[in-house]
Amino acid sequence: MPGGGISSLVNKPTTHCTAPLSKLAMVRFDPTLEKWVPTAPEDEVGYGPMGTLLRAGPKPFLIRVLNPDNYEQGVFKFMYNENMSRMEAQGNFDAYLENPNDWAYQYFKEKNGGFKKDYVNDGMDPQSLILKGVWSSLVFALAMRGIY
Repeated sequence: MPGGGISSLVNKPTTHCTAPLSKLAMVRFDPTLEKWVPTAPEDEVGYGPMGTLLRAGPKPFLIRVLNPDNYEQGVFKFMYNENMSRMEAQGNFDAYLENPNDWAYQYFKEKNGGFKKDYVNDGMDPQSLILKGVWSSLVFALAMRGIY
């Protein structure tokens, strides 16, 4: 997935996927629409934009809000190519959008037997959420003070 930007992530299917066929039924590429489409309603449910903001920061959040169709297509392609659930694909895609180089480094470490990062639950514990809230408040207060 590294390189090529968001548009390269939403194009036609790649052929390197080795996942079992039963798992790949979560999404499929519709050649008539030239889009990835979920095959079940539960594949359309994930976390919302605030989840993206809390997990990965403002960059993926803005991409998701300003370009929701390409964001969804990227998540569906992740689901297909990597045989992931919707939540796991969203977490990985958000991490990719935040910093593609770090995501690729972690991805290849995982493929070589290294630590598997949990992008869905990482930073979502109460202590981390409180810390994010405090820092966000301080940054917002300083920005308002600078504007005033």
